[in-house]
Amino acid sequence: MSGTPGKWTVEVHYSPSRFPPDTESIAGYSDDNPYFSLTSGGTQWSLISAADGRVMYANWIGSNTATPVIDSKLFTADAVFYDCLNGKCVLKTQYNTPGIYNSLADCQAVCASGGACGEGRQCVDPTTFIPSGKVCLDKGEFESIEALISRIGSEVC
Repeated sequence: MSGTPGKWTVEVHYSPSRFPPDTESIAGYSDDNPYFSLTSGGTQWSLISAADGRVMYANWIGSNTATPVIDSKLFTADAVFYDCLNGKCVLKTQYNTPGIYNSLADCQAVCASGGACGEGRQCVDPTTFIPSGKVCLDKGEFESIEALISRIGSEVC
């Protein structure tokens, strides 16, 4: 799976025209460029990714019923958000972070050179930034808390 995540909208007609045209929205990636291929021993038409060969939509229609023909296909990218962590832009889904930048370019403008800010932006040191309502612990404090947790185990207070 490669490319940007999103959805493919595929419009299909059938030959012979036994069925009305069909439109489906299928999760995928920008590089997929889907096409139909016979699968299941040649008895079913499935939608396949040209990028990596995976089945995107299994058993679209039986091969003895009709042949699907793609009239159009359109890819729409999912909204992608980024965060600056330790001077690098990462997708918000990578570490389940809030995703405060709505484009890679916006993130890079702030995050470049380990957090150096673009003009008119407020900078924070990514190594010492503490989100609102959170606290930082030094390593010794954290280890003390971990030790207490392991000693308490499953005891109920």
